[in-house]
Amino acid sequence: MHFLFFKKHVFSTTFILFFCFTVHTQNYVDIVKINYGNVFGAGYENSNTTTDVKLLDFSLLYPIKLNEKTAIISGLDYTQQNLSLFPSNNEATSLTNLTFKAGLSIKHSKKVSGTYVLLPRISSEKLHTKGNHFFFGGIALIKYQKTEKFQWRFGAYGSSEGFGVLVTPIIGLHYLSTNKRLEITANLPINADVNYTLGETTSLGFGFQAPVKSYSLNPEATPKFYVQVSNIEFGPYFETRILNNNLLLRLQGGYSTVSYEVFEEGDTLPFRLSAVEFGDNRNLVNSEMSGNIFARVGLIYRFHLNKK
Repeated sequence: MHFLFFKKHVFSTTFILFFCFTVHTQNYVDIVKINYGNVFGAGYENSNTTTDVKLLDFSLLYPIKLNEKTAIISGLDYTQQNLSLFPSNNEATSLTNLTFKAGLSIKHSKKVSGTYVLLPRISSEKLHTKGNHFFFGGIALIKYQKTEKFQWRFGAYGSSEGFGVLVTPIIGLHYLSTNKRLEITANLPINADVNYTLGETTSLGFGFQAPVKSYSLNPEATPKFYVQVSNIEFGPYFETRILNNNLLLRLQGGYSTVSYEVFEEGDTLPFRLSAVEFGDNRNLVNSEMSGNIFARVGLIYRFHLNKK
């Protein structure tokens, strides 16, 4: 069993999809999210060479209400990351992911609801569809409404990856203060967000996320390789809202650890539980990378439930 220290991204885990359809403390759905960012001058071990990491992601969530207790969850995620994986190669590699969402949100009782979603995806260089490019995952998340303003969350995510099987337990919460200025959302160890409203249209916040994905590289290469991406990103943001608070503009800066580890296909882990890698005897092909500051701009279209 191999325990990861901070340099090895101890808090890293898979990227998880968080759905918020049930009408409790969190009475809105973020239908569309678009983000563009850049990590400036990420480094390589034992090298003076650096690379910028360009980040683009688009997310669509479309819940379809069937009745007072059940809704269909549908949508997709598209992400693209461009960087040089090797210090000796200036040519950028485009790591692209397309995830489909299909599942149900069910209100089991007055206090308990659940979200159950299948997450098949294609993750590969330039979104190629040859070889080991298709991965399958799923999430089950139970929400317990303790009070009107406080909600507990428990669940798990599992997926196949280029490095093997990944399982991530989830524990989280959602809290909204009585004056509705402070909102805390946490799905640990996946992500967390703290948002404090300053005025009618502005707020300050702090965001954290630790996605982990694997991507199949060039299918024409011999031997074939995959890259394990496990970045930790955190930092403050400023948010402003327009169009009756339905359109949000977010500007964020912070630090990204930057971990893009290349391995030969077939060089895998027996099992990974969240940030704990069991029996990791893999041979790293590229150099370890070091993080740096990032900047990101994002747009969110938010639909408010039961808005008067």
